[in-house]
Amino acid sequence: MDYDRSWSELNERLREAETGGGLTAALAELERHQRDNGFIRDDLSDLQRHTYHHPTDPVLTFRIQYNPKRALRFSGAGLSTPPDNTESLNNGCFLCRQNIRWQQHQLQVGFEVKLTGDAYNALMNPFPLFPNHVVFAATEHIPQAWPMTKKANGGRKLPVLLRDLCELASRLPGHVAFYNGVDAGASIPGHLHFQVMRRLYTEPLFPLEQQVFELPHEDGGPEMAVDYPVEVALWRGSVARVADDASRWVASWAERNRSRIDMLSCNFIAAGHVADGDISLYFVPRLRARARWNGNHGLVGGLELLGELVLSTDEERGLLDSGLIDYGFVENALRSVRTPMFAS
Repeated sequence: MDYDRSWSELNERLREAETGGGLTAALAELERHQRDNGFIRDDLSDLQRHTYHHPTDPVLTFRIQYNPKRALRFSGAGLSTPPDNTESLNNGCFLCRQNIRWQQHQLQVGFEVKLTGDAYNALMNPFPLFPNHVVFAATEHIPQAWPMTKKANGGRKLPVLLRDLCELASRLPGHVAFYNGVDAGASIPGHLHFQVMRRLYTEPLFPLEQQVFELPHEDGGPEMAVDYPVEVALWRGSVARVADDASRWVASWAERNRSRIDMLSCNFIAAGHVADGDISLYFVPRLRARARWNGNHGLVGGLELLGELVLSTDEERGLLDSGLIDYGFVENALRSVRTPMFAS
């Protein structure tokens, strides 16, 4: 069947699923389709997850997942050179629909989702970290870099980016959504995208969500993490209120950090609340030079900042087998990428 026709027919089916059960139902159907046709390469059967409790406060935890197939993502899941008489756009960007067609042997099909600011293609990750691991890639090829640096020309303005991320989280209350900045976990910096993952039924709360936050010091300001290895700001409330308050505060934050702004990146993490439709939005400042917790390995993005470290190499498996990993190990790994909220 023609690829564009397959895309259109699947999208029609997924829109029907969304009408009946929301975006969550549509993404579940998309995942089933992509498993059935062989695009998703990992059923997560080899993934091992370990939970470590704080030595004196058992409510607090950190987590490790050992996911050996995740290491395969760097070799890609498809073609890197286009067939004869086929054009490669934007240097072969893996998130552009025109390239996906030839790169993935017409197996990868996405679901177009319209948010307030942009339209996005929901694309299943072939090497997932969680169930229903989806990449929301802007339909337009625009940079991932956030617009607070001189190097971010062409990127989305912060209010638009945050409104879309917050709206996405509110429409997927059983998931968490991330924006990873350049040198802060973004694996494809040339194309704007969010990561979305469904929570585990067995451990629905992430370690960051178990932490204590102090109340805001100003109207519209964030709560601040009290005792977490990285500095975290948090807003809670309606989509519109959170996106507006966070946009204003982060713009002010960037102005106060003007002297080092080109050295900085960031992560935003958004989570919807099932009960009342509100959301939580976390902001973590990052130094671009501190992208990894383990030398040349161990990229730190939104999932790691939530308190779940991802291991995938044989060397890292050796750390697990040695019994050297505990709560303090994960805490120190995250502390290695800590960036003060404001320069002293």
